Amino acid sequence: MSMTPCQPSIPVATGQLGNPPAWTSSISGSSLFLHSLSCPMGTSDQFYPEVPPIGMMLRVLRMGNIPLAGQEDPRLVQWCIDTITTSVCLTGLPYIRLIPKVTAVAGETLQLKCPVAGYPIEEIKWERSGRELPDDLRQKVQSDGTLVITPVQKSTDAGVYTCSARNKQGHSARRSGEVAVIVPPKLSPFNSDRTQHVGERASLTCSVTKGDLPLTITWLKDGRALDPAQRISVSQVDQFNSILLIESLSPDHNGNYSCVARNLAAEATLPPIIEPFSFQDGLSEGMRTRTVCGVSRGDPPLAIAWLKDGGSFSPSLAVNVSTLDSYSSLLSISSLASIHSGDYTCVASNPAAEVRYTAKLQVKVPPRWIVEPTDANVERNRHVMLHCQAQGVPQPTITRVQSVESNVMSVCSGSKSGEYEELRERMYTKLLNNGSLLLQNVKEDREGFYLCQASNGIGSGIGKVVQVKVNSSPYFSAQSRIVTVKKGDTGTLQCDVSGDKPINVVWLRGGKVELNPASNYRVSVKQESTPDGVNAELQIAGAEASDSGSYFCKASNLYGADQQMVQLMVQEPPKSPTNVESVMISSRSVKIQWQHQLMDSNEVNKYIVQFRENDGSWQHQELLGTPLQHTAALVEDLKPATRYVFRVLAEGPAGRSAPSVELAVKTDPQRPAGPPLNLSVRPVSSTELLVTWTPPLSELRHGDVQGYNIGYRETSSGSLSYNFTSVAGDGEEGGGELLLGGLHKFTRYTVVVQAFNQVGPGPLSEPSTAQTMEDVPSMPPEDVRCVGLTSQTIQVSWQPPPTSHCNGMLQGYKMHYEALLDDQWPGVDEGCKLSSVLCSMFHVPGVDEGDTRKTTALTALLTSLRKFTNYSVQVLAFTRVGDGVVTKPVVCTTEEDVPGAPAEIKVVVSSSQSLLVSWLPPNDPNGVLTKYNLYTRIVDGRDELNHAKRNLPSQHTSYESKGLQQHVEYQFWVTASTRVGEGHSSRVVAQVPTSRVAARISSFGGPVVRPWRGAVALPCLVVGIPAPRREWLRRDQPMRGGQVSETGELVLSGLQQSDSGNYTCQVDNSHGSDRIHHTLIVQVPPAAPVLYVTSATSSSILLHWKAGDSGAAPISGFLLNYRRTLGNLQELHLPRRTSSYELKSLQCGSTYHLFLTARNKIGTSAASPTLSVRTQGQSPGLPQAASLLSPNSTSVILRLHVWPDNGCPLTYFVVQYRPIHTQHWTLVSNALKPQRRFTISNLTPASVYQIKVEANNIAGSSTAEFTFVTLTKDGDPPPPELMKRGHTAQAFYSDVRVIVPLLVAVLALLGAVAAAGFWQAQPHKETLDNQQNAEAQRERYYATIHKVALQAGNDKIPETSEDISPYATFQLAGPGVDPNNTLLHSFMYHEQAMTEGCASPPPAGVQQYNPPSTSKHPSRRRSSRKTDVDTDESDSDPDQLTSSRTESSNQLDMGKLKHKDPPFFLFMEILSVVFSSFLADISEQLEDNLAQSRVKVPQPCESSIYCIGRFKHNTYEIDLFSDFIYHGAHSSTSSDISPMSEQKSLPRRGRSSRASLRTLLPPLSIAETTFGLQQSESGETPDRPELSEAECDIDTLKKLKLGLRSSLWSRPNTNSHQSDYSIAV
Repeated sequence: MSMTPCQPSIPVATGQLGNPPAWTSSISGSSLFLHSLSCPMGTSDQFYPEVPPIGMMLRVLRMGNIPLAGQEDPRLVQWCIDTITTSVCLTGLPYIRLIPKVTAVAGETLQLKCPVAGYPIEEIKWERSGRELPDDLRQKVQSDGTLVITPVQKSTDAGVYTCSARNKQGHSARRSGEVAVIVPPKLSPFNSDRTQHVGERASLTCSVTKGDLPLTITWLKDGRALDPAQRISVSQVDQFNSILLIESLSPDHNGNYSCVARNLAAEATLPPIIEPFSFQDGLSEGMRTRTVCGVSRGDPPLAIAWLKDGGSFSPSLAVNVSTLDSYSSLLSISSLASIHSGDYTCVASNPAAEVRYTAKLQVKVPPRWIVEPTDANVERNRHVMLHCQAQGVPQPTITRVQSVESNVMSVCSGSKSGEYEELRERMYTKLLNNGSLLLQNVKEDREGFYLCQASNGIGSGIGKVVQVKVNSSPYFSAQSRIVTVKKGDTGTLQCDVSGDKPINVVWLRGGKVELNPASNYRVSVKQESTPDGVNAELQIAGAEASDSGSYFCKASNLYGADQQMVQLMVQEPPKSPTNVESVMISSRSVKIQWQHQLMDSNEVNKYIVQFRENDGSWQHQELLGTPLQHTAALVEDLKPATRYVFRVLAEGPAGRSAPSVELAVKTDPQRPAGPPLNLSVRPVSSTELLVTWTPPLSELRHGDVQGYNIGYRETSSGSLSYNFTSVAGDGEEGGGELLLGGLHKFTRYTVVVQAFNQVGPGPLSEPSTAQTMEDVPSMPPEDVRCVGLTSQTIQVSWQPPPTSHCNGMLQGYKMHYEALLDDQWPGVDEGCKLSSVLCSMFHVPGVDEGDTRKTTALTALLTSLRKFTNYSVQVLAFTRVGDGVVTKPVVCTTEEDVPGAPAEIKVVVSSSQSLLVSWLPPNDPNGVLTKYNLYTRIVDGRDELNHAKRNLPSQHTSYESKGLQQHVEYQFWVTASTRVGEGHSSRVVAQVPTSRVAARISSFGGPVVRPWRGAVALPCLVVGIPAPRREWLRRDQPMRGGQVSETGELVLSGLQQSDSGNYTCQVDNSHGSDRIHHTLIVQVPPAAPVLYVTSATSSSILLHWKAGDSGAAPISGFLLNYRRTLGNLQELHLPRRTSSYELKSLQCGSTYHLFLTARNKIGTSAASPTLSVRTQGQSPGLPQAASLLSPNSTSVILRLHVWPDNGCPLTYFVVQYRPIHTQHWTLVSNALKPQRRFTISNLTPASVYQIKVEANNIAGSSTAEFTFVTLTKDGDPPPPELMKRGHTAQAFYSDVRVIVPLLVAVLALLGAVAAAGFWQAQPHKETLDNQQNAEAQRERYYATIHKVALQAGNDKIPETSEDISPYATFQLAGPGVDPNNTLLHSFMYHEQAMTEGCASPPPAGVQQYNPPSTSKHPSRRRSSRKTDVDTDESDSDPDQLTSSRTESSNQLDMGKLKHKDPPFFLFMEILSVVFSSFLADISEQLEDNLAQSRVKVPQPCESSIYCIGRFKHNTYEIDLFSDFIYHGAHSSTSSDISPMSEQKSLPRRGRSSRASLRTLLPPLSIAETTFGLQQSESGETPDRPELSEAECDIDTLKKLKLGLRSSLWSRPNTNSHQSDYSIAV
């Protein structure tokens, strides 16, 4: 019968166990009754105690309702109860009942059971504080889920414990319970040491040292409660201490007093103490012994027990234990035996504790055999055990010894006597713990007698000698060997056999076929006897490859047999390794691998890897071992970035193989290991250091050096870090250099250099130091102060400039001071300049230009100054280089002083009884005038009748004295006063009043200064009776303009410079006349200064100027305006005292336009004529192909540093290349920075390439095309036939550069022929007149030049300066020339002397024709020569082209003649020459193209470099209709050409018309006179007389007009010496 398992949704709960067990189940509230069932043994699960016990009957009883599944607290349980006939299955989910609170005792064991229900339960876990248990060694979870903790600790084990149960379906249940830990009490021992007497007081104190509250302390006497009748009192001091007090001792108080402390955990009393005991020494078998265990202290009840070796006594021990009293126990043994030896323990216990004490009993027993040694026989190489075991008390010591006599002799003689030595543990000899001796792998040397002894100090001990015999079967003393023999040699195979004789030896092939001479004629066998056995030998003559294999030497005797294999190898030299390749390449190592097919693994015993550098000797590395393990090798200790060649050889017993195919490998680069060498740093300027160095040693570069890092820092700075800047290039061919700019002036710098390659930078070089040059201070002195000490003394003080701006060692200070004067009236400087007569007439002092003083102090005292005058003071510091920045003006005033005398005084008769006295203020007031003092004196003859003094306000300059007597002389003089005192007296004037009052003027004349566009009133106060007639005159002519006021003043307004001059006021009446003169000075803006250029460099222009008319007012400064062509205008303010200035930091090879203005207080002058000046330098030149290009197999190196910059630093390059047969250019870089070397890689070996390089600088660009051929793959020169394929001929008409100019030339030639016909119709008389006018003008021109040279003074500009270029003022210092004249400068122009004619040849380097360039500035030099000066146009002067060199308008600009009426015959001559040459070139080119079928290497190329050059340049150009001018080399002091030295040139007409286009004409310079005689080719002086410049030009002109083929520009003599030419203006 079986039942269906319960559905999970039906809850079934357990009931309680009864007797018999009662169970019930409720389904939906109804009772379920089951039949009684029987469950066999073994079906109950240990996790479920609620499962009915095994074998019991089950009865279903009522339990109550249980919730259904899914409701709260589902307790699903499953039980399976099986019988033979019935099976019931009840299932349920895990459920844990309530866990009650548990109290544990500290130090005891705690067991926590988890009350879990449910079936089946997979796992039960315990947790505490979120951590799964167990978590230490004290905790353990048993298999039934019980948690055991021992011992319990209060601090760690108290808390909440959680039990969780889980079944296989993942359902789980959890329940927590609390565990409290209580510590049991512990008492501190107490006693009463001294003897008490009757009647004395006694007390005992009981202290609880440990235990949880609440505590209860009670006292017992002899184990019972205290009797109140004994008068014993107990006092509870606190919860932990109690005192027992006996007031009066009596005999009844004798006894044992106990203190008992209790809490919830336990009860504590005094623990027992056992007195030490022991057994006597020297006990042996048969003797008797006893001992007593006594408890000296401890509360009753006491229990005493005995243990042996931790256990109870066995009845066989016959040990007697008897109790002496309640505190003592006796142990006795009547007859000792070995079994009585051991540890005896006395155990005393009471309720307080259990204590133990252990004593050792040892019964001595003499040794006796357990296993007695016996003789042994053993076969060789086997193991043998010699047993030797004994027992006794103490345990006997086993000693094993071996006879030291010859084992063989002792065995043969059978004698056991002799000397023995102790055996020790060693290989193949093992001494076992039980006394036995194990001999392993026994050989003959182990044969002999062995003695085993046992002793323990009891008796004499025991011992026995045994014999060991070794029976030797055949064996081989040597290892199996391999015999290698070369093919054809005799192979000898040997084997040495040891063992007991007789021994029989047989040779077998492959272990099967026996070898003997009868079976193989090439085989022979030998056998010899040896002391240890026999030596057998097998010989095989004429070894072949088939003889290789295994041979066996088989030996046998009475005791056994053995065989040994001998391997025979017949070898041939191995084959070469194949497929050698590199698998890993680093900077210092290369790993290569190869393949090698072997017929036999022993064919090769080592590999040899050979390697070397390109041309070095071979090095090798051997690889030994199993060949299959060495098909790769790592070669180390190589050099970085080095090309190596590798090959592999195999070596075997038969010899070496041939080398493998060579493998070329280049190691990877590495950071440079060495620093750059020869580091040098030197100053170039105050802000620049030139750093030079050479590359590191080649073996330390570890790759191609790509550049250098230059680090610099101020030496005095605290920082050790450097500022780095990089320079590209490898530093070859002269080393590297860098110009460090923007540095601090006069500062020491530390510089280091490191090289870097594609991997990274190398080490730093040793530092080098250098100091920048001194410079002028960049800041003015500080804190400038001045104070007036006296009326003529000022003290000035200052502080040095900041140290960082001194820029050198200060040599001192310069202090400039000047008086700030009023220019309105006397004392005006310009008035004195205009007329020294006026200055002396009116006592106007000269101008005070100030002064400059030098000093090394920080203070200065200025003396002898003007009184009460404002002074402007400026200070600057200077070094050895020059003056620094000047300070801003500081104004201070001298102190007041007494004034000087009034400048003038006069007295006139104003009426019959009055005189009018008037005067002028002092020229030197020396302060603020406070008053005038008018002194009057009446003189009658020689007597002074009266003396008077009147004080008049300082504003009054006249006084009328009235009520005077007629015909009496009155004298007057005046003084002025300041707050300091009264000054000097004027002169004394006298007058006699009279009734005749003549016309007089009381006003004063003199200079009057007024500004432009202002107004002026010229005074003219008149007295006289009758009233005088007044008239104003100018230049002795009556005035027609102006207004005259009622007081007679002449008023002029809107003043102009034309109003300046003398004005006269004239009066008269019937009694007389008078007049005064005014000089009016009108201040206007200054005139334009005269600006000229002294010299020009590539980055600067030196200017000089001469100020014009100052406009009657001091010039306050100048304003220089300049701009670069197409640039912005810039302004520069210059001080008024300067007359020169150097413009710096200009761009090289650029044209600048400059003009200068002056200014005064009235305004600014007009601008000077604009000068166009070009700085030195030109667009880049063109290098030679051989010096620029260095082709390789797959790359080409450009040595960019050889590219000529023509004075202007190169800024960048544009590099392109293409294969010769393609049209597409590959751009390498359009902004390549200048560097020494640049490499174009990834080229094809043995190929023809074209490369186009465009060099750029600030002045322009130049482009060059080169053709080169790369080397072959092996680095060899390309084959000659490759050069033949470099070009393919093209039809000339397919080239646009040929056909377009050809068409234009034809059209132009037709136009020229038509114009020539028109010119022939003009009257011939006009031509003759033009020729005469041209010659006359040239004579006038040279006369002007000589006049200028003779009349030029030190400070004057020549009268014809308007015809001279301001920057072409050059003059040679020679006889008759003032050497002090610094206004004009000189230079020497060097040129090759000519063998004929009077003109210079073209400079070297321009003899070759250069095609038109794609210049970015195609007409820079031509446009820079244009000027705006008007020309003199004359119909009768057609020869202006060659005669009037002083006019810049006659320059050839862009190939066009600017003159409106040029000589047509000259144009036709030039045109015919150019066209004929051009047509000749075209025809030759056509012939060359049709006939030429291969490319020829030009001569300039060296044999090692294959290149073909074609150049373009933007400066030297020829255009068919525009450019006939050769822009030649210029003076070193001026980069432009002045109109005075205009260079004019024509195409050369020589032997070949083709040469006319390829040779450009040199300049025709003024006054080109050689200083030595010109030598002919033969060294003689030519017969032709030397011509002057004018004669030369006229002669040239005549030859041109006559159409002669002039030889003016013939080729110079190659042996001619340098000549000097002078240009004088």
